[in-house]
This record gives sequence, structure tokens and C-alpha cells, in this order.
Amino acid sequence: MGREPGKDHGPCFYPLWLSLWTEGEAQKKFAKETKQSLALLEAQLEGKRFFGGDAVGYVDLAACTLAYWLDVLEEVTGVRLLEDGEFPVLRRWAKEYISDAAVKRCLPERDQLVAYFDSNRERYSSLAKAAVQQ
Repeated sequence: MGREPGKDHGPCFYPLWLSLWTEGEAQKKFAKETKQSLALLEAQLEGKRFFGGDAVGYVDLAACTLAYWLDVLEEVTGVRLLEDGEFPVLRRWAKEYISDAAVKRCLPERDQLVAYFDSNRERYSSLAKAAVQQ
């Protein structure tokens, strides 16, 4: 499923990834950082259907992890980053994004994603712990 997540994946994705695969204080720190980034993204969506307006654009594609993959990762790791009611604008955007006909054709099957991340759980957990120790 591509390269290993790392710092070059942006200020939102890296702490999100680490908050899913770490534990304890590190997890709390990265979850807080993730929520701060999500608040910035939500502010950018205010009053718009998608980040660029009425149609899916590049920023929406870049943020697809939040729309489709986050729920899968939360299920596999057992970590719930977003509580009910948090980030309602991002939640609305996620539903619209994954409902878009062009996007829907490109999304992998949810069951395949769950199986993939579940089978690689130890690997990702080890990589996240190593990243935190650096």
C-alpha cells in the first residue's frame, strides 16, 4: 500500500499516524497535535462542499485519509481519535467525498484495507515506536 508514513507526509498525517500506532503519553501528544491540524482543515472547509469549492480537487485527494481510511485505521488499532460530534464540517465533507462517483470508483474495498492493516499491525506499531524514539 505504498511508502511507509513519515514526516514528509505533512503536518496532519504524521501525528495522526503516530497517534494511532503509539501508546501512553506519546499517543496523547500526537492525538492533540492531530486535532489541532484537523481544526485548521475544518476552518478551511467552512461554507464549502469541498476544499476547492463545489467539486473534488487536489486538496480533497490529499486529505482522503481523513475521509475513508481513518475509520479503518481506528477499527484496526482500537484507537478512537475523533469523538462523536467533533469536527462536524470534516465529517460532512468525508461523506460527500466518498459518495462522489469518481472517487467511489477509485477507493479500495474497506474489507481489504482492514485485512491489510490488521496483517501489518505489529510492523506499523514498531515503526511508530521507533519514530517516536528518534
